[in-house]
Amino acid sequence: MVTRQKTEQKGFARTRVRTPNRFVMDTAYCAIRLWLFVCGVRIRATNRVGVPDKPSIILCNHGSFIDFIFASVLVRKFRPNFIVSRLYFYNDCLGRLLRCVGAFPKSMFAMDLENAKNCLSVIRAGRRLVMMPEARLSTTGRFEDIQQNTYAFIKKAGVSVYTVRLCGDYLANPKWAKGIRRGAVVETELDILYTADEIKALSPEELRQGIETRLAYNEFEWLDRHPDIRYRSRRMAEGLENILTTCPLCGRRHVLTAEKDKLFCEHCGYLTAVDERYAFTEDFRFKNLTEWFDWQEDLLKKEILGDPDYALISRVELRLPGSGLHQTRHGGYGVCTLNREGLIYEGTKDGETVRLFFSIRRIYRLLFGAGVNFEVYSGTEIHFFVPEEKRSAVDWYMVSRILHDL
Repeated sequence: MVTRQKTEQKGFARTRVRTPNRFVMDTAYCAIRLWLFVCGVRIRATNRVGVPDKPSIILCNHGSFIDFIFASVLVRKFRPNFIVSRLYFYNDCLGRLLRCVGAFPKSMFAMDLENAKNCLSVIRAGRRLVMMPEARLSTTGRFEDIQQNTYAFIKKAGVSVYTVRLCGDYLANPKWAKGIRRGAVVETELDILYTADEIKALSPEELRQGIETRLAYNEFEWLDRHPDIRYRSRRMAEGLENILTTCPLCGRRHVLTAEKDKLFCEHCGYLTAVDERYAFTEDFRFKNLTEWFDWQEDLLKKEILGDPDYALISRVELRLPGSGLHQTRHGGYGVCTLNREGLIYEGTKDGETVRLFFSIRRIYRLLFGAGVNFEVYSGTEIHFFVPEEKRSAVDWYMVSRILHDL
């Protein structure tokens, strides 16, 4: 037992992954749970397996920024290690807190050898690893695809795989929203997907299909099965203008504004309102935001397919990894271009004139903050681009997805 503990501690020190601090983890968890209670969020938890094997991998779908808390309702007592976006470790205080609770960083959709070593360290130390394989928040409350190398890692690890399936988390706190919705209900369920022996026997395609089938979700279909749920917020529509880019009446882009529960077009005037179940009112053309989003994405795809020289261009502010209490800092100004070849930034970086190129094959998906920015990692460094029209940030995500998949 002594030898095993020394080996575990030595491995964790070498790769900078810590065993979760029980006191810090419990204190942070209880504080956030109290905050959610005050905000009117109810959590219903179901554990169908008891205690997960050691070592094991626990996969969780990712609809909300606070999914780590919803997942922790079931897995916290097992002291797992969470993978978290590297962006949050640039803030020194937050980074220290995350490391204290056993989290470690990942450069999303980029080659990250440090993260790969950390993941293997957790598995070899006989611990449980929690990951959210979609690697970004859901934009519209539906399952986002998973990068192929994630399946390769799970296959290589060869340990039991469990899932924490969350429902209602996106609707409680959408990516685009201004604040948490009172009256929200979040269901969280821990179950086994494959044993270690089953993982070894599965083909890569069978593994992919099994994981996607288990984690797949559609929040609006789930809401239809819960007619009693009502969401309360004074700002139900605010933020939607940052993911809904095109007016269905005039076809203009980035002309939408929101006030409280109402959506407007700068040219057409009042469009619709969002009710207590996220449905559009006034017999609007679309039932909810997913239908609207799919319509505008189809328009964008047709535009790209019809133009072999298609390019998305914008003047941007470049922000780089920060320090102290700041996640990012000013790095320069320039122009970003996204085309079939990839993402190009031409401008300044820390006072020097540069031209940065990120291949579309390696980008996979550009991450974005709704109405804030789009971003791409290079190794352990983030390039955080703030476009002139901040409502266009979602365009960079949609275009990168369409171009990569072509």
